[in-house]
Amino acid sequence: MTLQQLRYLVAVVEHGSMTAAAQALFVVQPALSRSLQALERELRAELFVRSGRGMALTPEGVRVVHLARRVLAGISAIEDCVRPGAPSLGARVRLGTTQTLAIEFISTLLPAFNRHRPDVHVVVAGHANRDLLFDALRNGAADLVLADLPVPFDLRVHALHHHEVVLVSPPDLRLPEPVTVESLDGLPMILPAADSPRRKEFEVLFTTRGIRPKVAMETDERGAWLSCVAGGVGSVLWYADMAHRFERAVTISSFNPPMRRTIGFAWLRKPMTPEVRALCAFARARGVEEADYT
Repeated sequence: MTLQQLRYLVAVVEHGSMTAAAQALFVVQPALSRSLQALERELRAELFVRSGRGMALTPEGVRVVHLARRVLAGISAIEDCVRPGAPSLGARVRLGTTQTLAIEFISTLLPAFNRHRPDVHVVVAGHANRDLLFDALRNGAADLVLADLPVPFDLRVHALHHHEVVLVSPPDLRLPEPVTVESLDGLPMILPAADSPRRKEFEVLFTTRGIRPKVAMETDERGAWLSCVAGGVGSVLWYADMAHRFERAVTISSFNPPMRRTIGFAWLRKPMTPEVRALCAFARARGVEEADYT
């Protein structure tokens, strides 16, 4: 097997499909597909279950992807060790992200990185939506972004964490545990503003499942969502680890099957500055929580 095959395999998992992975890697899809088929033949194992609804990892595929990520992280670590250049005194990383993810980054990864590299100053800028986030990266206002995956095909990406998405409801609302996505039909919900990029993602979910929640409130001020939920306005979809910080004031329900979103760093396809490379290497060293694809 080759490193290229491992990169192809991880890219398909991170981008969700052969087509998206091929576009992100700037290769034609048939070549990527043939490469992965050759890998399966060499391993004598089926890595993906292919169906009309998409692709999912087999149990063998989950294990191979886990090891492939470790191999690729090791290669990157070797490159970081021998690549010349180190962050200069007072070096700065401008990190763009959404308001919600900014809270998570500032409370988890950033304090640990500050202790590890006090010479690198990370400036976190919150953006109202993903489009503005990627615009900041392309126009030079940000060196790195933290975002939900997948990201546009012209960017490079490194997956950091697989978040479970849960339904967060007013405390007096009684729902079965776990809930299904179909339970959202007719449910009063707090949603992003109409015609916003984030709202379009919600609408895709609702349309594909044939459901229509009741719009109780529309706002892009996600920092106010949970207080509105606690006040009985409606329910929201939220990351489980963030929602559990408010579990005394709200009702939290997991989905069956589980609903997940992957968070990762994204950057332009050009050489990283030493300080950006240091932050990414630190994140890689902390490891990636593997999603359960079984």
